[in-house]
Amino acid sequence: MKKFRKFFSVFSTVLLILATVLVVAVFVLRLSGAKPKLMGYYIFNVASDSMTPTLKVDDVILVKECAKEDIHKDDVITYHGQVGDFAGKDITHRVVEEPTVDEGGTMRIRTRGTKFGAVEDPEITFEQVIGKYVRTLKVLTFIYSLFRKWYGFAIFLGLIFLLIGKELFNLMRLSDKVDKVEIPQSIGDEKDN
Repeated sequence: MKKFRKFFSVFSTVLLILATVLVVAVFVLRLSGAKPKLMGYYIFNVASDSMTPTLKVDDVILVKECAKEDIHKDDVITYHGQVGDFAGKDITHRVVEEPTVDEGGTMRIRTRGTKFGAVEDPEITFEQVIGKYVRTLKVLTFIYSLFRKWYGFAIFLGLIFLLIGKELFNLMRLSDKVDKVEIPQSIGDEKDN
């Protein structure tokens, strides 16, 4: 039982530290406008239904940086829009034909959402491409959709406060143990007696 308590104590401390670091990191990245990236991978959430049924609204997706030669017809890519309604937004759509390269060496890519009746996007260049869709992260999608609701956020805050309270309780118990420890007399004091 003591091993389980010790394991749970270490596990909850590590979990608290990781959760705090993650929340602070995402918050700072969002404030700075940066896209969270780790070892060439990005995480995005789908904001519209333009990719249904392939991707749904609020899906959390993993996107990997790629080279020009890795983009082909039917790939799903994420790119930074620069024209019209897409300006300033990160768009995830399917490549509808093999990319072409013009006389100046610029790769041109045509994309469109998969939703029935979707209209082709304005043509993009490779410089706008952030990466290729790898997969939908189902666990993160569940967590993201849960925390978008008021009760999900309340559960998250409750867990954080519970873990912090547990750590404070452990510190108080340790403090009481330290106060109760008897300090032996020094060797010099023993010779005087």
